[in-house]
Amino acid sequence: MNVRTSLLGTTVAVVLSATAPTAAHGQNGDLTAIADRAFATWNSTHGPGCAVGIARGGRTVLERGYGMADIIGDRPITPATILESGSVAKQFTATAVLLLMQDGKLSLEDDARKYLPELPEYGRPITVRHLLTHTSGLREWSNLMAWQGWPRGTRVHTQSDVFDVITRQRALNYPVGDHYSYTNSGFLLLRTLVERVSGKSFVQFTTERIFTPLGMTHTRWRDDYTTLVPGLAQAYGRAPDGWHLNMPFDNVIGAGGLLTTVGDWLVWNEALTKKSLGAAVGDSITRQMKLTSGLEIQYALGLMVMRYRGLREIAHSGSTAGYSTFLARYPDQDNLSIAVMCNSAGANATAFTHAIVDALVPGLPRAATIDSVPGDRTAMERLRGLYRDVRTNTITEIAMTDGRLRRVGGAPLVPLRDGGYLSGGARLRFTMGADGAPSDFRQPTADGDTNIFVRVADERWVPSAAELASLSGRYRSDEIGVTFTVAVVDGRLTLSPRVGVVQALTPTYRDAFEADGESIWFVRDKKGRVSTMHFGSSRAWDFVSTRMP
Repeated sequence: MNVRTSLLGTTVAVVLSATAPTAAHGQNGDLTAIADRAFATWNSTHGPGCAVGIARGGRTVLERGYGMADIIGDRPITPATILESGSVAKQFTATAVLLLMQDGKLSLEDDARKYLPELPEYGRPITVRHLLTHTSGLREWSNLMAWQGWPRGTRVHTQSDVFDVITRQRALNYPVGDHYSYTNSGFLLLRTLVERVSGKSFVQFTTERIFTPLGMTHTRWRDDYTTLVPGLAQAYGRAPDGWHLNMPFDNVIGAGGLLTTVGDWLVWNEALTKKSLGAAVGDSITRQMKLTSGLEIQYALGLMVMRYRGLREIAHSGSTAGYSTFLARYPDQDNLSIAVMCNSAGANATAFTHAIVDALVPGLPRAATIDSVPGDRTAMERLRGLYRDVRTNTITEIAMTDGRLRRVGGAPLVPLRDGGYLSGGARLRFTMGADGAPSDFRQPTADGDTNIFVRVADERWVPSAAELASLSGRYRSDEIGVTFTVAVVDGRLTLSPRVGVVQALTPTYRDAFEADGESIWFVRDKKGRVSTMHFGSSRAWDFVSTRMP
């Protein structure tokens, strides 16, 4: 352990060491040593860290803390430290809905407009199940707020704010049920649904029906971020000059915003295993969703049902501001349950969990050997260019960097014997045209779907002053109540949603740009005049604003 030589540092070391139960020894090796290795880089008295809890067969076998809950206050992370859940909270919101279903007050196949009449009609009905499984097509609320000029952290967002902007959307990312697209918007609508159906506040209902009956005494919602919470860990992000606070300053809960401990999470996982809240809840929450195509996806109801090295894994990750979390259970390994909660965005809670699984479960199959072959440089050179995701409209650039072909900002492309390429963990297969140049590449998803990226340019567009000027103007979106100002400033196209917020755009292909990983592109009418401006991102695929006269 990395400790200071001061008396305070020594005291911290004693506290951390004292958190490991004696039952850890002799079961699958020394659990304390396994956890210490997994969290070694975060075991410090001068930075943030993590809490971990492990249970097996319904018995807690390890709870342990690493690093600091409050760096300035010299307060260490212990198993009793409260941290924020991120999206792991979604399974609790899903459970609230399932309890109402069990009470006979709703059906998952109900049209959500039965309870949320403010939602527009979108052709196909959005059911309660669609909201629970990220298959509604609803745009992500935080993208919409950012396009208003108020990204998260710049003002306090409330449930009424997000409910209003979500229900003002006249279009969806895709026809209801056709695709899976992760969005917090559905779970924020579910918070209001629970309140309307139950007649109680969301906080009251979940406390009375979930937390109190299960004995989750350290669990509560961050419905008022100004509330002082004893034992709460501060969240941090690293900057060039050191650690900075990175806290979630909003009052939006349901999709996230749960404050809890690793011990309470182990209690929760055991309750799901035993179906303590009723068979309807226990059975329904892990039922995976099927798209309209019949494809069964990994997402169930606030949980994902996956495979990790051949093991069935029921889990969800979370990330809010500087908090990083992962909660998993492995039913076929004597109900192995692992909870990891960290207070730094740079801490990979999922990787820490998997490192512990690797150590606890011997004989797991190794990852398949990569059947790579030497690359033909001339052939690989032809793959360079800009590619547009046909769904999200985001841009991927493939270029030669330091003599290697790679996704810009990503991993190199490794040629495979079957003619495809490996980039990080993604497999790519290019479609070649008659001229020997690629027309697109395809990338399979974990769900068995395929993303298609169409080649849109050989090189980045270098617009002239006249071309930039032709895009200038005012663009209106009633869906978010904003009039955008597009102007040329110092030779660059800029975008402003409100006074005091101006963003410079980087050209990609003709009439298209990017900023912060999102795409902005302009569409012209038959006479060549710009008529609309579009935004595209992974969670809001094609958001349109109309040019004003």
